[in-house]
Amino acid sequence: MSTQTRDATPLMQQYREIKARHQDAILLFRMGDFYETFYDDAVTAARVLGITLTARNNGGAAEVPLAGVPVKALTGYLRRLVQQGFRVAICEQVEDPKLAKGVVRREVVEVVTPGAAFADDLLDGGTNNYLCAVQAADGDRVGIAAADLSTGELRLAVSAARDAAGLLARLAPGEVLLAKGAAALPAVTGRGGRDALVTERERWEFDAGAAAEELCRQFAIASLDGLGIGAEDAPAVGAAGALLRYLRELQPSGVPHLARPVVERPGGTMPLDDMTRRNLELVESMRAGDGAGTLLSVLDRTMTPMGARLLRQWLLAPLVEKAAIDARLDAVAALAADVLARTRLREALDGVRDVERLAGKAAAGRATPRDLRALGDSLGRMPAVAGA
Repeated sequence: MSTQTRDATPLMQQYREIKARHQDAILLFRMGDFYETFYDDAVTAARVLGITLTARNNGGAAEVPLAGVPVKALTGYLRRLVQQGFRVAICEQVEDPKLAKGVVRREVVEVVTPGAAFADDLLDGGTNNYLCAVQAADGDRVGIAAADLSTGELRLAVSAARDAAGLLARLAPGEVLLAKGAAALPAVTGRGGRDALVTERERWEFDAGAAAEELCRQFAIASLDGLGIGAEDAPAVGAAGALLRYLRELQPSGVPHLARPVVERPGGTMPLDDMTRRNLELVESMRAGDGAGTLLSVLDRTMTPMGARLLRQWLLAPLVEKAAIDARLDAVAALAADVLARTRLREALDGVRDVERLAGKAAAGRATPRDLRALGDSLGRMPAVAGA
């Protein structure tokens, strides 16, 4: 269905200009108390969301398909669209309609995808929501960069090609970035058992040299040496550059909360392919497809979402170095042997909210007053945690 009609109104001209910059997303166009969709977006939204598809004449010869959702009900509709694998661009009115001269100025303030979201309703507290970029290097190496927009976590890894599928299975990304023309990946399973959304980007975005400059600007450093990143990490650096550019497109206000990258080295953990992980039922049951009856469900007595995510990561990436294994076992033994200390620590952690995601929202300017209060209350409990 063409989006070209004759003699369009100023409002529809504004819509088309914004839509032209977000052709791969469903554009939710704020009009008063509703987010409206038009043309093909309206047809898709009506089908997926089960809302009424109507039409209106906007000054052209043909009627324009139209479907809208109330602003107050956005969260539920947005979750359904993202769960179906759609990108959604949220276009807000950025000036007071009462003060506007002509058409109210509108801008896209956020693009939500299966791999990039802040809203709690789109996330699972016990699971990271990774967006991954993958670059195949010369020889038998693959560079992977993974970011969780909600927590600000950034991970870089270079693995052997045979281990790349297992690493991606562990991360379970909601979305994967690939260079145009790159070899297709086998289906990557993301959160909830759904296939990850695959997004193609221009090949030049994966250039390691340009990516290094982007990362240095992001973290205000002169060289990547300060992050422990060397020439051998070039494939992951290239992937990180593409990932960072994409995140900036999705978040026009930037990603100031992105933490300095954690670099994973080969040999530190045992790679587990998807089949092994499933057969061992580490985090997902083969029968029900959920967490019931898994090793994670048996071990998880964590008090906070941060702890739950960390335990999940540990189970999916078993340590192989004796020193690291002994250090972790010593920490567990210390708490297991001291019942009073363990009880004090659990009491101190009781009531601590998801500090990582609350801090991420605050740094990105997405926190509500309730979020800020929860963050303050949680940080206020840190002295008790440290003293336990």
